[in-house]
Amino acid sequence: MKKELPNIYKSEISNKFDRNLHTYHIPNDSSHSEKGVHHLDQEELSVEDKLKKLFQSSRYVFNIGVEIITKKRVYHTKIAGKVKNSIVTIDGEVIPMIEIDDIIIKDRL
Repeated sequence: MKKELPNIYKSEISNKFDRNLHTYHIPNDSSHSEKGVHHLDQEELSVEDKLKKLFQSSRYVFNIGVEIITKKRVYHTKIAGKVKNSIVTIDGEVIPMIEIDDIIIKDRL
């Protein structure tokens, strides 16, 4: 005694929807540069602000590529975490915050 269900009306889609390919929104705030939407002015932020931004990102911090510039060396790595006044990298290096001149975020947040 299997009963058939009623048919559901489905209209055919005849239009091509490509509006998203041609339309976009650029927010009107100072965090976006004139060169592009996704390029943030990282030079204006301090090292502490950049670290705060990394840790508050929706992505895991150890998946974001960074370039840490110190007085002695340039590190191309990913940050594993922060311990007291130092940064620990994925490579196992401990970099004191005092020695860091700049942090450049390579990947998008």
